[in-house]
Amino acid sequence: MRRKQLFAIILAGALAAGSAPAAVFAAESDVAAMSEEGTGDAGFEEAGSEDGSSDAETPVTDGGDAATDETPADNTTTDEPPAADNTTTDETPATGDAAADATPTEEAQTQEQTDENKEVDKQEGETPTETAGIVLADAEGNQILDQDGKAMSYTTLEEAVAGAEAYSAAHPDAAVYIQLTESIELDKTITVSGKVNIRAAKDGVTISRKEDGTFTGTMFSVSGEGSWLQLFADGTPDSTLTVSGKCSEDGVVPADGAIVEVSDSAIFGLNQNVTLTENNYAAGGAAINCNNGTIVFTGGKVTGNTVGDKGAVYSNKDVSIEGDASVTENDGNKNITLDGSAKLIVTGALTGKSSFSHKGEKPGLEVIKAGKDASGKDVSKDVFTAAVKNISYENSSKYEYSTASNGLSVSLKEVKKDPEPEKPANYTLSYKTGSLKWLSHTSVQAKYSVTGDCEWTYFFVDATADSATINSTYKAMKSKLKFTAVKANTEFTVVAENVPETAPRFIVLTRRNSSDTKPKAISCSLATAKMKKARPTEPKEDDNNNNNTQTARTHTVTDGARVEGLDGEIKFFSKRYVSFTAIGAGTEDSAPYVKGDERWIPVYWKFPGSDSTHTTWSIGGKNGKGIQPSKGASTQDFTIQVYCEKQVYNGSTWQDTDVVEYFTKKFTIASYTDEEEKQWLRDNGYITDDTDGDNDGSGNGSGNGSGAGGTDAELTATAAASAKDAGSKSKSAVSTADESPIGTMSVLAALSLLAGGYVVVRKRKKEEI
Repeated sequence: MRRKQLFAIILAGALAAGSAPAAVFAAESDVAAMSEEGTGDAGFEEAGSEDGSSDAETPVTDGGDAATDETPADNTTTDEPPAADNTTTDETPATGDAAADATPTEEAQTQEQTDENKEVDKQEGETPTETAGIVLADAEGNQILDQDGKAMSYTTLEEAVAGAEAYSAAHPDAAVYIQLTESIELDKTITVSGKVNIRAAKDGVTISRKEDGTFTGTMFSVSGEGSWLQLFADGTPDSTLTVSGKCSEDGVVPADGAIVEVSDSAIFGLNQNVTLTENNYAAGGAAINCNNGTIVFTGGKVTGNTVGDKGAVYSNKDVSIEGDASVTENDGNKNITLDGSAKLIVTGALTGKSSFSHKGEKPGLEVIKAGKDASGKDVSKDVFTAAVKNISYENSSKYEYSTASNGLSVSLKEVKKDPEPEKPANYTLSYKTGSLKWLSHTSVQAKYSVTGDCEWTYFFVDATADSATINSTYKAMKSKLKFTAVKANTEFTVVAENVPETAPRFIVLTRRNSSDTKPKAISCSLATAKMKKARPTEPKEDDNNNNNTQTARTHTVTDGARVEGLDGEIKFFSKRYVSFTAIGAGTEDSAPYVKGDERWIPVYWKFPGSDSTHTTWSIGGKNGKGIQPSKGASTQDFTIQVYCEKQVYNGSTWQDTDVVEYFTKKFTIASYTDEEEKQWLRDNGYITDDTDGDNDGSGNGSGNGSGAGGTDAELTATAAASAKDAGSKSKSAVSTADESPIGTMSVLAALSLLAGGYVVVRKRKKEEI
């Protein structure tokens, strides 16, 4: 059988800068032939063999009745796991000479033993103990046999760890793995105080917590000098091992410990095709929590964990990294957190991507350094430079990398900030008393003066608008407003056109320039009894000049306005997005049109109290997750505000105005069962009968609002769309920080909803004017 390298980890104690071996050393390993009698070391007792009948896909609950120790064969090899040496000299890997020196007779006996095992495997009706789900094996995957020629197999991972530690102690030159071909469930912490290598020998092997949620503590605890735990997935080219810390189906229940706890000079190693995921732990590193121990990444992933201040991986000692190792996409982008003098040590070519932060961050702090590769040679400048490109610093707004002159280490330096722009000198804006007057039914003028150079514009808001509404409306509209420059100590006249019929407030605003964050504004009400009485009557003219006596049709924003598509009790299953149609007041009026006709074109929508506006018209769970009513309720109401821009017909075309108002729509979400959700996902092609429903990306989000519109999640929106109407100007998507005239709004802290789809405005049949 072809020899295979065992990547044993060594990083004992703190690594001296630029001198200590940085990662792993390679050692070949072959288990030597058993003696003809097959006897092993005295002191080991034989355990009853398993019947091999368990389903490899069914998890085995760990922590059952302990089995007695298997009797290991005296399989000596020349492999010796590297000693905990932190010297600066290059290490020479062991070469397995003793195994290579085995006599032909011994090799024949080993082959004969192997052939006998294979013959047993071919028998029908019963799986022999050599193929049990948890066995001890050598570096090449050959199962280690006891003195009776039986595989050293176990019913629980806890027993297997004890057996592996005992076997390693009795055979210090042998490389021994706990080999898994079944998924395992843990109901207690697995404590490692010796040398333990766990390897998956097939695709889809998982180690998880027991399904009933009773076990929430640390899954693996490795401590003590000379102790290590390594996780592998190399039994076959497609082997994978996933260690999941999920305590509940929805992942909400927090754990009381990390997936792996490393302490007191112990070592933990993660290798290719191994993933640590789904642990919800905030008191330390969610996946790996290392205090005065050593972490070595030669591959694998740490992803999808819910974390606290210490991220997904925490260490106060150096962390070695190489290969396809990747620590990304954990909660809040908090991935690796270093503490004290800890650094990331690059020990070889790095293709995986990771990000990290440092609790002691400061200018000049060394955070990444080149170490030594598995053969003990210094990592080259080119390899180190390429690796650093795959490692990002999480607080990049404050710190960036500074590379040493030799190109073999990286320190932090502060990001240079642009100087604060000069604050404009103060000036005043004044209104000339009594200058406000009507020029026509749709135009008004007023006079103003300023004491400094600036530029002015005007717009309209609702008659009841306050200062906050005026500011937010300006922010929403400023990209469309036309500004006119004016010199200091000058009086100027503002003539406002297209005054809305609702007689709103007339706002004149001045600013120094486009970067002025504190513009000045004066508001004049056109809704007073005096101004209403003084407004000239607008003559009604036939736009087609054919003596049509039709009068202009005026509308408030709520006249006939409605939303279609959000009626009834809606079940927001995972991946479901519900499109809806906004129909503005007057948009269903038919031609012919006369001068003065009005209509309201929907341009965007939002939740009350939110600054986020959406120009696309579809609602669903954020990131495709489902939405359930809060606090166990069967239904829950929410409200959206649909903002419309007023258009007025001038006799030949529809003209935009600066008036934006809204109407509201309440909709109801309803609870649903997991089975209903899975059926919907099947019906819509997201999962099939062959697909495991738990892996379809679904998950139940929950609002926590009060009454109409209350919630506690986050709003986002997808690409913008437009609204068109026959004979009207298209309304392009509004892209502003805050586009809402703010009236009385309830506080809404963000429903986990994703806006997607398109604006649908009821079309009016195109006719000749």
